[in-house]
Amino acid sequence: MSLAVSMLIALAPLAAFAQAKPADLVVSPAEQALYLKHNDKIIKTASQCIEDTYKTHLDFFKKYGVSKFYGDRNPTLNTREKRLQIVRQVGAPDSVVDQMEGISCIGLTRKCLKLGIEATQEPALRALWERIDKNVIANGTSGVVLTQHLQKLGWKVLYWNPRPDLNKEWDAEDPTLTKGKPVSWDSGVKDSSGQNIYNPAWGMHEMRYQTVMKKDLYYTVKIDDKKTLVNFDLSPPEEFTSAPFFVGVAHAGYHVFPGTYGQVIEAHSMRRLDSIDNLEAGPFNPLAEGGAPMWTKIEKYRSGILALPPR
Repeated sequence: MSLAVSMLIALAPLAAFAQAKPADLVVSPAEQALYLKHNDKIIKTASQCIEDTYKTHLDFFKKYGVSKFYGDRNPTLNTREKRLQIVRQVGAPDSVVDQMEGISCIGLTRKCLKLGIEATQEPALRALWERIDKNVIANGTSGVVLTQHLQKLGWKVLYWNPRPDLNKEWDAEDPTLTKGKPVSWDSGVKDSSGQNIYNPAWGMHEMRYQTVMKKDLYYTVKIDDKKTLVNFDLSPPEEFTSAPFFVGVAHAGYHVFPGTYGQVIEAHSMRRLDSIDNLEAGPFNPLAEGGAPMWTKIEKYRSGILALPPR
């Protein structure tokens, strides 16, 4: 089998993920009303959760030289023995390995939203969240799908793009198969032979921008606001930075970044265990130095959608 054919086969699940349509999950008016009744408590708890998780990460790393949270998609960390080997390399006690928890960008978001729901002590809301979370997982654990479900609860979805005039330039810089170059970067997703798989969510900034502007759609997500977070360059508006919690999405659901009052706190599923950047924090300002969501050599998060809870 040729490399091109094998890669097309490997891409099939990702293509399906990109086109996922979670319309089968319905939130009833009564469920939405119950959620809205407890929204403030849910959001306060979720916001505190991401801040506490980041502080725990920093404290743990400072003490042991490894993160308490390991990337749950990193094949070099997918067993206790592999994690223990790194713990020993940095000279930390063996017992540290049993204090660790798997994490990812969307995993951190789901964890903290779940805590917010549980804080209400409402069985009906816990049951609703379980349905939502199962549907998110069934649709590829996609940030786009999570955003759609939050919208059903009364959240507002905004399209974000700091510089639409640079869309085509960004598209040209993102890795694509059409350039005929070897897939040599670490995409975090591999086929059965260990070959890195191109993620079709990358690129397409211009196409998505045009679709949002003309059809009010980002993939299958209905956009409520296509002005507030468009063309802000290096100055996100106060309307956004005053929000107590948000859930951002980049690369059509590939990356998810929760945050509070304009500050992003993001987890990564493929970072090294002995890297303090396993979790990162920074102001939502994608094009600014030190801004977030944070970039890597191949993942440049420049546009996407962002969900804000009712206020």
